Amino acid sequence: MCGICGHMGIYDSQLIERMNNTLEHRGPDDAGLFRDADVALGHRRLSIIDLAGGHQPMETTDGSLVIVFNGEIYNFKELRDELVSKGVRFETLSDTEVLLRLYQQEGASSLKKLNGMFAFAIFDRKRRELFLARDRIGIKPLCYLELPGRLLFASDPKALLQYPDWSRDINPHAVRDYLALRYVPGQQSMFSAIQHLPPGHFMRYRDGNCEISRYWSLPSPGLGGHHSEQSNLEELEQLLERSVSRRLIADVKFGAYLSGGLDSGLIVALMSKISNTQVKTFSVGFDYEHDELSQAAATAELLGCDHQELMFSAQDISLLPELVYHSGEPLGDAINLPMYKLAREAKKEVTVILTGEGADEIFGGYLFHKVLWAAQIYHKLVPGPIRDWLVRPLLQACPPQLLNLAFQYPAYLGGRGKQKALDYLDVINTGDQDAGYRHLISLFDNRDMQTLFTPEFEAQLQAKSVLWTAPTDLLDPSFDQILRLQFGHWLPNNMLARADRMSMASGIEARVPFLDHELVEFAFSLPRNMKLNNLSGKYLLRKVAKRLLPKVTANRKKMPFYVPMENYFQDSNCIEMMNDLLGEQSVRRRGIFRPEAIAQLLGAIHHKEFILAKQVFSLMTLELWFRTFVDGENTAATGT
Repeated sequence: MCGICGHMGIYDSQLIERMNNTLEHRGPDDAGLFRDADVALGHRRLSIIDLAGGHQPMETTDGSLVIVFNGEIYNFKELRDELVSKGVRFETLSDTEVLLRLYQQEGASSLKKLNGMFAFAIFDRKRRELFLARDRIGIKPLCYLELPGRLLFASDPKALLQYPDWSRDINPHAVRDYLALRYVPGQQSMFSAIQHLPPGHFMRYRDGNCEISRYWSLPSPGLGGHHSEQSNLEELEQLLERSVSRRLIADVKFGAYLSGGLDSGLIVALMSKISNTQVKTFSVGFDYEHDELSQAAATAELLGCDHQELMFSAQDISLLPELVYHSGEPLGDAINLPMYKLAREAKKEVTVILTGEGADEIFGGYLFHKVLWAAQIYHKLVPGPIRDWLVRPLLQACPPQLLNLAFQYPAYLGGRGKQKALDYLDVINTGDQDAGYRHLISLFDNRDMQTLFTPEFEAQLQAKSVLWTAPTDLLDPSFDQILRLQFGHWLPNNMLARADRMSMASGIEARVPFLDHELVEFAFSLPRNMKLNNLSGKYLLRKVAKRLLPKVTANRKKMPFYVPMENYFQDSNCIEMMNDLLGEQSVRRRGIFRPEAIAQLLGAIHHKEFILAKQVFSLMTLELWFRTFVDGENTAATGT
């Protein structure tokens, strides 16, 4: 796990050093630079495999190719053996050299042989060409800045900001999408000029021309439907065990994050089965009735783990400026804060951490997966007049307290939550699956945004009216397409961005066994009833869990990992930060939001409503991002 950066078409010998220095947190163990006329590559290393070797940038023996690489190639030993059989000689034991030699032999087609998480750049000296590639799922980040005759790339947008000769115009549509989703989706970034290389793609840059190509796509849904449930069950268990085994390859200590749920429990159970050492596990709690510390501790004890617990409190909100700095782009989910604190604590014991991200995304484990599927059935079977004249009036008359009984989160749904449910009924009536998905996951929805923005910012949005929507091939009304809707951006731009940024800020490598591409392809080949069965999510995965986990853990009801921000906003320090970031003077200076709209939101925070608390936190994160990366303030040092 590392940080990489570079440029082509720029004659500035000092630029690459400035870029590389911004990535120090991603690689505290080693640093290296390569320069050749207008081309430069930089690398920061967190040493995981071949601690003595593996220094980067790395060149082939003849010096024709140079690589900087971030990530891990889990099948590098098999690939190395294959290359050795063809007469290739190696000078190190690193996966970096295997990747470089494989590319030397097979070019871009080598990507199809890789099993791992990666973002890398290879400079071909003879062709004067840069080749950039990103892993299939988007586990490792790679952003770039293309200017006339020039290209810059990096693991983190902060590195690109070291180059002065480009316009820092803010992308207004990224701001709007961030408010809806709490992250910036797709290839776009907060800066209009900066883009992200999509997962499963590679880029060639030569003579000032940029060409991007796809090398991997999700398989067509349901191809595994002809197999029996038993054979699918056996294959899933084998794939899981193989994936976890691959991710235990390291020359440093490893551990796992453990909640009280199914996903991380399965990972830890397999680690315990495969490893010859006691697994170190780490959990975070919030000292309220519904956190999962007690369940995590019980699972750890049953699996014989060396378990550590960490408490997160209102005082830890002070970490937010640090978090925003390390994120590079705004990530507006409060979950990021405890995960950042947990990563810093885990680093004291281990350098590699295995996590449970991805299981819900590929096996349909979220509440909104069930809601979207149920909404399809409701729209199909319930006549329009009944929906309009019976269902909606009943919901309208239902008090929020009663609705709260059906709410999965340990928080108060409130009047805003009830209105969101009513609005969703209107979306269901349109039959638009994409609109329904957006409505369910949107924090600030269309109703909120009607009165949120200043006229000046609205004009910027209207000048180029572009709103993120799912690609047209993802709008088929099947359950697999519901999963695909989020796979293209929720996963790489939110879940995996969080895992990468929070771990790398702490000098620790996060590995995600559920997102082994072979396992992902298998999951998407399964029919819907192997994932969502009678509105029970992760059906087949739960079957595997019953084989590997203690019964009490395997049968435990899914609970959301929830940060009680509505409680923390009653703390005086949190209120002080909130008022500094979102007070009238700050809002007017930023010029994006109507001061009266923000004042109304802050005035309602004492109601402790679920949605309102999330909205306030998201706005605080956004303002901190502006102060850090647009205004140039050192917010991580000052606290705000």
